[in-house]
Amino acid sequence: MTTHASHFNGGAITWQPIDPYSNSSSIGITITQTYSWTYPEVNCTTNVPISSGKNDVNLTCIANCSTDGGYSNAVIDIITDCTSYSTTLSTVSSQRSVNVTLNAGAYFFLAYQDKAWRKLYATSTSNLQWSIVTLIDLRVRSDGMINTPPVANVLSPQYVIFNTTTLINIPVDICYPSGLPSDTSLSNCTLSFTGSVANKCYPMALQVEDYMSTSSIVAMSSVSVQLLICVESTPNCTRPPSIVPLTDCLVLQTSVSTNYTVYIMNLCNSSATITEVIISKSISGMIVSSLTNSTTNTSLSYITLTWTPQASQTGTQELCLYAYNSLLVRSTQYCVTFTVATSSSSCLVTT
Repeated sequence: MTTHASHFNGGAITWQPIDPYSNSSSIGITITQTYSWTYPEVNCTTNVPISSGKNDVNLTCIANCSTDGGYSNAVIDIITDCTSYSTTLSTVSSQRSVNVTLNAGAYFFLAYQDKAWRKLYATSTSNLQWSIVTLIDLRVRSDGMINTPPVANVLSPQYVIFNTTTLINIPVDICYPSGLPSDTSLSNCTLSFTGSVANKCYPMALQVEDYMSTSSIVAMSSVSVQLLICVESTPNCTRPPSIVPLTDCLVLQTSVSTNYTVYIMNLCNSSATITEVIISKSISGMIVSSLTNSTTNTSLSYITLTWTPQASQTGTQELCLYAYNSLLVRSTQYCVTFTVATSSSSCLVTT
């Protein structure tokens, strides 16, 4: 089996209690692992990455292990299942959720640690290690609940153009960075990056934490997000694709199937084509078609969204996506919010 091949692009480990109001001596939680791999070094199959001959390792406790709530007696591995792949970006995305039962009051740090980063801009290019860490805390909060940590999955790699400032959205509410590398800034949960060396990839590690209130100084949870930012040489055309906002009714009724068409405009004319639409924040049960070129307008491509909301999805649901062209120039992120009702309601367009 291949141990140190360069096939890892980053990822995140998140968790949430199955019942945040539980007062049982045993608490069920769902641990979700989301990773990005290099394609075709890793293929889009089930049981990623062992299905491509890579190592299977376990998520391990790295701190406060005496209060791991029994996790060490029933560890879980890092095997996930392919959710999408891109030949343009040479990536495979994978995810898997596993339910585990721990003792109430468990408090420990869980990590995926290994060494197989793809080639990076670093002084050494061999055995480059990563450690993706999440804090699992099943102690009851002051309001009687078990905390549900934030979810912050970021598309990786992020491709940016040499010597051009690119904004990367981090899907959380409040950001308080303690420090950032040169040529970066972070405000309003948006990472601003300017790449000064072309054809190199940089690893970026973010720790997303939530607090009981704005005056609290002790985090209730801490979620690690690791990603790559890859700097590309300046292409012939730097104008990014443009995603046309939906103008349809965005209020849906449970158990009723609805279709939407999202159009992407190519602003580079014949020098590039739209090649990929990447879903950066998905909605459970929504089916996304493959990218199709318009037969009436050569500057337009589109995808079709098909969704039958379930009763458990009543309320608002957000979908976010990017578009890439053949020059690896990326659109700004487009997000749209749908409202799910149990009966027919008036229409809204919310982007």
